Amino acid sequence: MENLAYYLPLLLCPLMLVMLFFFMKRMSDGNNSNKSEPNGKDLQKNMNHLMEQNQKLMKEIDSLKRSQ
Repeated sequence: MENLAYYLPLLLCPLMLVMLFFFMKRMSDGNNSNKSEPNGKDLQKNMNHLMEQNQKLMKEIDSLKRSQ
């Protein structure tokens, strides 16, 4: 009986892990079904916005390096 207390957590750990994966999959499947896929125009618009931000940040990094 004393050994059961030692082995019980080792036996429950894989079961809890399987349950965790199951619930995470259910949660992610529920989130994906509500969203529609973005179209090409939205993706291009977002990409352009990110590229502009990247350029601004690169210029800011360069100016900070020069000021040191």
